[in-house]
Amino acid sequence: MEQKLREQFPKWIDEINKQYDLILGDDVDSAVSSSLLETITNGNWDVNYFYDFKNFYRHTETGNKTIGVDMSFLKSRCFDNHISKQTKNDEHNKLCANLNLIHNILCENYTSKYSMSTLLLIMSLYDVPLPKSREGKEILLAIDTSFKGFYSDYFKPIHMNWLEELGYTELINILKQRDKNYFYGLIEKYKLHEKISIDENGCLQSDIKFDAIQPFFDWEIGLPAKQFKIIKECERANHETWRSMPERERIISLAYTKRNFVSYTYH
Repeated sequence: MEQKLREQFPKWIDEINKQYDLILGDDVDSAVSSSLLETITNGNWDVNYFYDFKNFYRHTETGNKTIGVDMSFLKSRCFDNHISKQTKNDEHNKLCANLNLIHNILCENYTSKYSMSTLLLIMSLYDVPLPKSREGKEILLAIDTSFKGFYSDYFKPIHMNWLEELGYTELINILKQRDKNYFYGLIEKYKLHEKISIDENGCLQSDIKFDAIQPFFDWEIGLPAKQFKIIKECERANHETWRSMPERERIISLAYTKRNFVSYTYH
């Protein structure tokens, strides 16, 4: 990523020598991104929380500040790829590292959104090279359906512009040689659509085939072998934007998943 653009992100992204607790989300994008951040920071940033977008779980009490990975918090540090503003007058989280916030992408211009993975965003921010192998690049594009926008006549030029902004135009050649069904096949093959959850012992579990995709990445991936305990129970809601919502102070994370549809967690 070009330095001029990177400088618009929150300053904490460069605090890689400080101790932070990462909050892991419930999908492969968050998991592989968290593993990469642990590697980039030599373990200074470490997964200590799990958030399933309803409840929060913690491994151990550290007193460290937190960073959410692939989640749209309204107040605290996070890496994110969602739309979190409905109108230009909405407040936004200045601690959120999100290209959509930097470019002021709202529900009003929703179809211009950054629609690729949080993983690709993080890789670009820290100048991480693409996987060496072709299939590695394809798996990267399959995560969070980062390929999808390329196969829409309307969105294709927008999608290519985002890849150019990330500095990963090399992926355009991969996209030209495949179709979207090929990528959906990769998602099914490696179970990249499966969720991460907590079992009865407080351990993380998933059907995502981390072992199978590990050879394609240059950093160790997978789920942390830790036990977690629930520390906060919340409520989850998904509905059209015309319906009423709780007061902003009660909302923890929020994302507009369509122009007129919102998903959020609140207490």
